[in-house]
Formats: sequence, structure tokens, C-alpha cells
Amino acid sequence: MGAGARQECDAGRGVRGEGDLAGGVQGGGDVDVQVRRGQHAGGLFRPLGNFEAGAGKDVPKARVFPLARVAETVEVEMPDVKGRATQRRQLVGLHHRVGGAFDAALHPQRMQQVAHQGGLARAQVAVQGDEGVAKLGLRRQLGGKQLRGQFIGPLQALDGTVHGAGRGSFYNRRVTIKSTQFDGNQLVSQIQAWARELGFSQIGVAGVNLSSAEPGLLAWLDQGFHGDMAYMASHGLKRARPAELVPGTLSVLTARMDYLPRSTPDDWQAQELARLRRPGEGIVSVYARGRDYHKVLRSRLQKLTDRIAEHLGPLGHRVFTDSAPVLEAELAARSGQGWRGKHTLLLNREAGSTFFLGEIYLDVALPESRPVQDHCGSCSACITVCPTQAILGPGRLDARRCISYLTIEHAGAIPLELRPLLGNRIYGCDDCQLVCPWNKFAKRSALPDFDAREGLSGQALADLLDWTEQEFLQRTEGGPIRRIGHERWLRNIAVALGNALHASGAAAASPEDAERMRAALLRRAEHPSALVREHVVWALFEKNK
Repeated sequence: MGAGARQECDAGRGVRGEGDLAGGVQGGGDVDVQVRRGQHAGGLFRPLGNFEAGAGKDVPKARVFPLARVAETVEVEMPDVKGRATQRRQLVGLHHRVGGAFDAALHPQRMQQVAHQGGLARAQVAVQGDEGVAKLGLRRQLGGKQLRGQFIGPLQALDGTVHGAGRGSFYNRRVTIKSTQFDGNQLVSQIQAWARELGFSQIGVAGVNLSSAEPGLLAWLDQGFHGDMAYMASHGLKRARPAELVPGTLSVLTARMDYLPRSTPDDWQAQELARLRRPGEGIVSVYARGRDYHKVLRSRLQKLTDRIAEHLGPLGHRVFTDSAPVLEAELAARSGQGWRGKHTLLLNREAGSTFFLGEIYLDVALPESRPVQDHCGSCSACITVCPTQAILGPGRLDARRCISYLTIEHAGAIPLELRPLLGNRIYGCDDCQLVCPWNKFAKRSALPDFDAREGLSGQALADLLDWTEQEFLQRTEGGPIRRIGHERWLRNIAVALGNALHASGAAAASPEDAERMRAALLRRAEHPSALVREHVVWALFEKNK
């Protein structure tokens, strides 16, 4: 906050207080300021803890607990300068030097972050009972900018005088705020415990300043690497600016949930790679064989948020899980969940990369988790193994060539030159994860939600192509595959059948299997969808041209 900045909060427009505020603010000498609890309003700051500064002490010198937000409106009564009448709903003056009430030694960066982004929102501040507030006959004609009903800027009195830095009369007379005290680190530890009860593996906290990630995001979009994923660009830089996407956000709680099915064998990587040598078998990515992770994570993140709100009081928040313009891997990396691998996925030394990520945007300033170092070293297995060479280099992914993009996100025809490279992968691709050495530490989920459903593992492509739309909807109900629809499902399987039908060497289909494949394709040759028909024709006749 600038040297001349001062914040004035109208008790009826957004100042919120929480807990027991009996005798909340008292002025020393002959000035008495009473603060009453009011109705819930749109969050600003909450004092977390008791603090007191004696008469004549400058507010910045009072050691104040650094993490804060408020949950209820407060009503302020102050006598006018002559003591003639009580002026209800006066403004509570917060001196420009109140920024010093942050514990700057512990949180110097957060002091600036909160002051600029939230107008001191959720930051611990000291409220002054000072006769100067009444003397000024406060009005909301300020030189600063408006932030959700609050103002930051030089305060002007009715005579136009600007009261800023160095004004000696704005010392704290005597301030005592009574509330429940929370230690930020202990609170995060408590959230971690609640999260484990809900099936999450790890919780982290990231800040909201992702400005260093913006150039990379813009460059990736400018090169068109996002393909048909228009939503990646539609929200502009809000993806890298949490406080713009959800105004009032001060911290991002990141959550990790392992997804390997409970029955996963120890040599699961080798077994999954072996499926690629059986071209007549359709391969669905491991994560997609169970229940839709969006549903699982979203409901559990909301339950976690409810637990936090029970502990802190009314809470401004929004839950995300791969469903909005959020840089989830970047946030996860900044919050200590792992590091970005060369394939751009997040890697964790204790869990590999087989986990889902979710986020809770919070209007609470929590202590940020420490990022971890990169441990990929000179390994480039993921770059080498990529069937379509979509990983252009460390941390550079052209999604337009990625099999996961082509089989899930891409709605049109799969490019001819890439079809043979899909092999028998019909939904997603795990190759870069299967060869990653860190995935020998991958964890099994404790939840039954991610166990493989019948029909989505080890099934013959010819049988899968015969699924009617009704059967497709029935078998994929509640799962992630349903989102691509029956048409794209058939498109993907037709390409895989074309690759299997024309495989050579040890992978070549037996005459009987080849006949089954052709028959299945011919049954779809007159499909109502031109997209399906075109891929069926390619599989039957064009593959070897």
C-alpha cells in the first residue's frame, strides 16, 4: 500500500468481523468507539487473534498475527468531536501505516500482495479509535480506486485537505480485537488431515501471482498448440490470474488424488505396455476406466471446503477440477505437489504422475507451500517414446499431435498422417507415463471409484465397434468417456481397427480375427455420421495406400 494510502470502511458496506466482538474496538482517553456485530456481507478482512497496542504506540509497532479475514458486518458508533451526539454508522479509520501491522518479517511479500489485490482484504489490520476520524467528518471522496465496496487512497476531508503519511494525530489510542486465533501453518496441517479423510493424498497452498507463467502461456497459444481447445484462449490471461477469475481470491488450495485402481499389480507399467503389442485389443487410458474424476474430486473438494468453513466461518471460495480456465499443473508445482516433467505433467517423487489435481480458490491468505526441485535430470524417456512426437522438447507440447487430444478433445477427422501412429489407443494415451521411472512409485487409490469398469479393459476392438449408442451410454454412465459421445467413440475404434487389420509381423491378426474386424467395420459403413463413415472407409481400404 502506498505511503499516503488510507482505507475507510463503511460499516454498512462490507466491513466484516468474526467471532466474539464484544467491546470490539475501544478508543483511549475521552474517545469511546463501540463495534457491534451485524449481518453477513461480502468478505473483506477477519482479525485472526487478539492484539493490543497501548496508548501513544504507533500501530506498525504492534506485533500482529499476520493472517486474517472477516465474516460479519460491524456497526460503529463514535461521538462527534464535541461529544454532543453519537454518530451511528461512522467510518472506521485505518491509517496508512497500518500496513506495518503485518508481520513483515514473516510475510513481506504477502503484505504487498494482499494490499494491492484485496485492499487489505483478509489481511490482519489494526482498527483505530481516534478522534481524528470524527473530526474529519468522513466522506467517501477518495483519490484511490474502489475495490468491491472498499477504497484505498488518500483520504480527503470536507475542506479538501489530504491526510497522508506522517500525520502525527493518527496514533493508535488503544486497540483490542477479540477473536479466535488461528495459526496459518497449523490450519494447513488441519486441512491436510481433513483431506486425507476424504481420499486426497496431499494438500498444498499456492499464491495468486502467476505472472511468470504468462509469457509461456501466451507463446503456446500464439503457436496454435492448443488446437481445437478454444476454451484455452477464451478467458485470456485469467487462466494465469486467479484473483481476476475469482475476485477476492488470496490463496489457492491444491489437492492431489491418486487414481490407480486398487487391484493394480506391481508390474502395471509393463502390463500396460504389453497391450500395445496386441493390436486387436482396444486401449483406454488407465485414468478413464473408472468413474469420472470430475465428479469424484468436485464433490470431495466441496466437502473439504465445508469443513474449512465450519472451522473459520463463512468462506468465499470456488472449487475447480480440470473444468475451468485454471493453470492447475502450474499451481500444483508452486504449492509443492511436485515438479513439471518434460512431458509437462506434474511429477511427484513419492507418487509419480498417476494422480488427479483439483483446486479451491479461497478468500483467505494462507502460508504458501514450498516448491520442490526438478528431478528429471538427463532422462528424456517420455520425449523419445511419444508415438506422434507431440513433445517437442522439455516442457513443450504440441497438443495437436497428442493422442489424448486427438481421441478426446478433437471433434473432427483425425489427420491422415497421424492415424497409423494411434495404434490401438482409443481413448487417451499413457505412453509417456508408462516409461517414466518415477511411476514405479505410483500409488493405488483407496477409493473404489477408480476401479476399472467391465468392458473398458482388455476388450476386442471388433466388439467395441458393435456397441450401439444406447449400450455406449449405459456402459460409460458416470465415467469420463461419455463426454466424447458415441460418434467419436466409433471414429477412434475405426482407426484402431484399420491399424490392427493391416498390422504385419508378429502383431498381424489371424485370418479369423481379420475377418471379424472387416465384418465389424462393414457393419458401420452406412453409419449416419459422415465422420464415422470416412474413418471406416480409411480402415478398410485406404490404410495401406
